[in-house]
Amino acid sequence: MTELKTATIPGTSKPSAWITYVPALAFVLVMLTGFCVTVISLSKVPAESWKGIGEPQQLFGGESTRRFSAQLNAHFIWSKVFSQIERAVTWTVAGDTGTAVRTGCQDWFFLSDELEVFPDAEKSALARAGIVSNLAKDLKARGIQLVVAVVPDKSRIEQAHLCGLHRPASFAPRLDSWIDQLKKTGVDTISLAPTLMATTGERYYRTDSHWNEIGSNASAAAIAAHLHAEKLHAAPVVAPDPAALKSKVIDRSGDLLRVANLDGLPAVLRPKAEAAQLTTIVASTSATDPADPAGDDLFGDIGLPTVALVGTSFSRASNFVPFLSYHLGAPVANFAKDGGNFEGAAMAYLSGKTFQQSPPKVVLWEVPERMLPKPLTPSEQKWIAYFSAKKK
Repeated sequence: MTELKTATIPGTSKPSAWITYVPALAFVLVMLTGFCVTVISLSKVPAESWKGIGEPQQLFGGESTRRFSAQLNAHFIWSKVFSQIERAVTWTVAGDTGTAVRTGCQDWFFLSDELEVFPDAEKSALARAGIVSNLAKDLKARGIQLVVAVVPDKSRIEQAHLCGLHRPASFAPRLDSWIDQLKKTGVDTISLAPTLMATTGERYYRTDSHWNEIGSNASAAAIAAHLHAEKLHAAPVVAPDPAALKSKVIDRSGDLLRVANLDGLPAVLRPKAEAAQLTTIVASTSATDPADPAGDDLFGDIGLPTVALVGTSFSRASNFVPFLSYHLGAPVANFAKDGGNFEGAAMAYLSGKTFQQSPPKVVLWEVPERMLPKPLTPSEQKWIAYFSAKKK
């Protein structure tokens, strides 16, 4: 058999074999340099600064990573430089986004929390349902209605953009299961999954963990319709004026780039910004104008807020509260908190002076599905113990 030989184009020469190893050698050099910098930097950190960093809640919530990076940057000025170089190399070469973020289809990012199987997930979700049920009973005794609105995972609604990312089949029933548990105890609960599934187009940002304005507006309209149907909102039902909504398109980079530590890279290396809708609600002369939170009707005719919203960053993203006010025909008192976990905003508001002095007629609690299976926080465990002791 005749041996096949590779032809060489005249005027050219075959590159030296060692050149092909340059990218790999550069990568190894960067990693070794970064390791040395890390060791030197961490040797200067006081021992007390690491207290509690290994606790499960801090690990699962990303707080341990944040504290580690903060200590590293604080004790060696060049550590941040090497960190950015390392991120640039690992992202460009391997598409690495760290442990907290997963990549789906092109330009689509998802939180790892939504895809992770947590230990004792069902037990944690059931315990949280108990917290909500007990709070609903306490509020009802005071003449206040609790309404829970559950926000489905981005990976549930935007499954078409997972592109190989594995979302366990066991996650499929957990949303409805948790909602059914609440309804059995008499808690008024709304699942926003059907609304978002029926809404056309992308409902979540590609590089963000939150819904975009399409998903936010659709969810706000569904909640407002529920409150009106259940006669939980005293304001008259008025047809929203489309002319009051003024939209434009802007370039936007989401929070998942920050979580993946890609936001500090040069623009040419970062994932490209996505085109996002930004809406402004034009003020009207109505006393219940949702665009005028300082209006006379903010606290209703009898001096009490009609609807008080507690929840997470979902309630503070993508104009959700302005949209809700727009569809309700009245302002909403917003007490949601960024990074408040499952119970943070609700407990802070219900334990605070504002609630004690001016209780609302309705407390609307926005709950993300991704919070349900996580390990219980010390704060949640205290509330569980409180309600257990109260029953004795």
